[in-house]
Amino acid sequence: MLSLPGFLRDKVAPTVQFMLFSPLFNFSSRLVSRFGLLIYLSISSTALFGQNTASVFWEIRHPKQEKPSYLFGTHHLHDYQFLVDNPAIQTPLREVDFVVGEMIVDSTDLTLLLKLTMGMFMKENSLQKLLSEADYKATDQCLRENVGIGIALFNKCKPIVLQQLISIAKYMKAVKGKSIQMQANSSPSLDSGSMDAYFQQVAKKYKKQVKGLESIDDQIRVLYDGYPIQRQVEMLLDAVYDRNEGSIEELNKLEQLYNTQDLDALYAMLCSQMDEQGLNNMLFDRNIKWIPQLDQIFRQGKTAFIAEIGRASC
Repeated sequence: MLSLPGFLRDKVAPTVQFMLFSPLFNFSSRLVSRFGLLIYLSISSTALFGQNTASVFWEIRHPKQEKPSYLFGTHHLHDYQFLVDNPAIQTPLREVDFVVGEMIVDSTDLTLLLKLTMGMFMKENSLQKLLSEADYKATDQCLRENVGIGIALFNKCKPIVLQQLISIAKYMKAVKGKSIQMQANSSPSLDSGSMDAYFQQVAKKYKKQVKGLESIDDQIRVLYDGYPIQRQVEMLLDAVYDRNEGSIEELNKLEQLYNTQDLDALYAMLCSQMDEQGLNNMLFDRNIKWIPQLDQIFRQGKTAFIAEIGRASC
């Protein structure tokens, strides 16, 4: 595995208080999970303890635990049906005390939905002001082709909101052969049938405690405010013009790397797409905040099934 960067080793390594054991299974061609990566905690532990086996599902142990906990790399766009009757997944879910995700997923919480919606918008700016006339028209055409609705509805949205929407639409079309068609009255959703929501629904079914490592405010800061507006514009135009990390080629590459569970290559790809500030904001700083919360669970002698996703991961 990749060695920890020096500046990160000093910050992360001392906080890793539990050992990483062997992976539980590898996905076959029929059971491939796409796009999601392990949280950095798993990669750093792999580097620290010398494991070198590709998998998105790991058994982990803490010195205060008698029983194991589990770490699963998810992808919110992936069909989770392969999890439903899989004993390698269901048995650990039945045995743990907690199911842990980035945040608690609850689409019925209107306060969270309102905060999420408000976090998407710019107060004193607009896309029409930020984009040149040519880029504005290109973005409008790209949205109509991939999402089914033009840019006018999104004029006050932060550029990264459209970048994420276009990237997801292109991913669904290029990789999964599905299209996204939004309606003018569409509203954001906290679950949308995602794999992450599935794990939390199963947790409730099994009467497990559900814990979120972040609040909706934390998520908004990362998803919508993690980059300066001008950098968001650049990312949006990368998606519109199909270039750099916003290209279909890169989306397909990401898909292929995850299919093979090549964590080294996935990590290298992520690092190539972000500068140090981006990696800190999106990844390292968040994981450092998560580790004490997990450590608190483990020090109580409790076990957890930790399901984490994509760019909150590496």
